[in-house]
Amino acid sequence: MKRKIYYGGQAMGSSSCAAFYINGQYSPLGNKAKAKLYWDESKRIIYKATDKPGIFKINDGREVCQPYLIRFEDNSGLKGKYISSDELYFELGKFPYPLPTNTISGMSFCTMTPGEVNVALKLIKESNEKINIKTDENIELAENPLPFTPSLGFTNINEAMGQSDNEAHLEALLLANPSIWPEDIRPTADYVLCRQVPMSPFKPPEWIDKANICIYHDPLINNGTIPNIILELKVNKVSKKDVEQVVKYAKWLHIILKDTAYQTKLFLCSPSFAHNIERYIPNEYKRQIELVKLGD
Repeated sequence: MKRKIYYGGQAMGSSSCAAFYINGQYSPLGNKAKAKLYWDESKRIIYKATDKPGIFKINDGREVCQPYLIRFEDNSGLKGKYISSDELYFELGKFPYPLPTNTISGMSFCTMTPGEVNVALKLIKESNEKINIKTDENIELAENPLPFTPSLGFTNINEAMGQSDNEAHLEALLLANPSIWPEDIRPTADYVLCRQVPMSPFKPPEWIDKANICIYHDPLINNGTIPNIILELKVNKVSKKDVEQVVKYAKWLHIILKDTAYQTKLFLCSPSFAHNIERYIPNEYKRQIELVKLGD
């Protein structure tokens, strides 16, 4: 199936924590914040409204809501322009390793590395294709929506660990508020965060190894397609198998980057570690892989 990639704008909101807005009280965060309903998705013509404001039916008959909002603004004059997905994939095919956008599978969206963003923006700027972005629908918010703030979720790493049931949950919590990360891994200055970044050769999508969180900053590696820092997250005590997973990431980096692979640091993060677990890190990677304790 041929898909198109449309430019919507730049995300609005905080640059230091998750940049989304809370819409109504149907979510745990919305209930805690007593948020108003700033946007009633049920009024859109593609959905069937219910007698509850903000609750609507989708094609399979389920009742759902829109508990969070992401806002965009266009400062580049590119809104409405688009490219075919193949245009992007052909350009990314020049890189001899998988990237988030060309390995997306079973996900409704993925983050993009700085390198992928630069390639996509260049193609969109050069594109002559554009859709009409005018609509007869009322798309105005009722008022300025309530932005997410860390105080609505958690304020320290111990609280985040206490709320984490699995790695995916911990990943989301840490991405929402990098300021609570342990100092060893806390990003500083200008940086880009990506999640679920491929860290292996090309394989069938369900078998590709993906790192939890990757950090990109200047100087960028391979035009921003390789992370400067990799965080592998665990919610339970780290075992030999967990260490071997991170060692695989390091081996792959050395295959594609050769002698420059040591530019990337890898951190295995967990609340606890098995005794003398460091012995499973091969000598050639000991200066590249570090263990970081999450929480007290």
